Amino acid sequence: MALDRHIARLAKILVDNDGISFDAAQARLRALTLEVVVGPDAVSPAAHAAVLTAVSVGHRTFVGGVRVIGAIDQPLNSALPIFASSLGEAAAEIGGSAFEGVPSRRIIIGTTEQPDAGWSVGVWWDGWLAGTAEVGAHLYEHSDNSLVGIAAAALAVGMAFEAERGRCHDLRSEINLWPTATEDEEAPSFAEVFLPGAVWLIGLGNIGQAFLWALAALPYADPRSVSLILQDQDKISEENWATSVLVKDGTYGVLKTRAGEQWALAKGFDVRRIDRRLVATDRLWDDAPRVALSGVDKIEPRKYLAGVGFDCIVDVGLGRTANDFDRYRISIFDSNRPIDKHFAGQTDWPSDEATPIEEAYQRLEEEIGRCGMAQVAGASVAAPYVSALAAAIAISRLIAVTSGCECPSNEVGKLSSLNARRLAPVVKVDARGGGHAGRAKLGMSTQG
Repeated sequence: MALDRHIARLAKILVDNDGISFDAAQARLRALTLEVVVGPDAVSPAAHAAVLTAVSVGHRTFVGGVRVIGAIDQPLNSALPIFASSLGEAAAEIGGSAFEGVPSRRIIIGTTEQPDAGWSVGVWWDGWLAGTAEVGAHLYEHSDNSLVGIAAAALAVGMAFEAERGRCHDLRSEINLWPTATEDEEAPSFAEVFLPGAVWLIGLGNIGQAFLWALAALPYADPRSVSLILQDQDKISEENWATSVLVKDGTYGVLKTRAGEQWALAKGFDVRRIDRRLVATDRLWDDAPRVALSGVDKIEPRKYLAGVGFDCIVDVGLGRTANDFDRYRISIFDSNRPIDKHFAGQTDWPSDEATPIEEAYQRLEEEIGRCGMAQVAGASVAAPYVSALAAAIAISRLIAVTSGCECPSNEVGKLSSLNARRLAPVVKVDARGGGHAGRAKLGMSTQG
């Protein structure tokens, strides 16, 4: 079996952890199927964001197919720029498909009967909390906050994938997207917060595209008032299909900024592109966004961000190996916490061009040559559901900053062990030049 570069970065998880060949890993991924069951009460923006996120990241992980059943003929209730008249049509537009037989795993969104056979996990949310549990174990609330739907779906897809690897021993998981709430002070409701109005996105890879997915899911009263700058120099390749939510078949060779621009323009955002990498001499101009979302994967560009002139930088880093691919780090920097000082003395992982001793890589070298093998061996491992969760957290932090609220300056977590999530003390971020685009437009209906 030839190496399928579409799923090579995902296959490395199985190759590196389970000691199997790339052929065996690809065969396992292609056999994985996922079913998303939609209950009749799953009608809110959060519920539809959960369904669509589960499909978008799910079909890139469960490569055998993701089918959506249940109450899918209902009108689409989502701010995402997916132009369809029903939830089922929207799911098909972004990767939902039919397959025969019992699914490998099943995700339940909304209230529905427990399926008779097979492994299932339910999702839930409450305010800014999102999580997974046994089907029917949690109350399920109507919510206009799409971010909790995105987070819950990402957790569920990740849990389903872990179950396939024999590593899921508890269906319960929970994350608080607004972790500053205490017994004395509740988190603000979604109706009370302000949405970000001007953002500079640096890096349009898997995490950068997840940023755009989450931003587009927000119910802006007037998306045209939102100014975005998209900066990246890379083009989309086959390897990006399994990791990046905006990548479609046939878009290979297109600039990542262009793919991001098309999505953002469909939403109605005001967009500018910078089709090159960030350099040390970059500076803001007068009306440029003063808040940055950083999704770069190198240390040096992060240090350059300090001199550009941003009031606030929300920086996300992800794990890169089969042992830590579901790890994320989210840090917030401002004039009191400069990003270059934080990363001072840190360097990137060295590239190792030596042939790995594992038999799988030796066979791969025989198939595609030493240079091709080295490229695959040195590539980072990535799964799209990790980026989706990290983006939902990062955009929640950006909303807190925009709304003048305190938030943790740093957070490190791992999807497979959220109970060990580490949060730094909360801070008030100085982002006076950030601006906002008003409050959310609640009760938003279909985009189609």
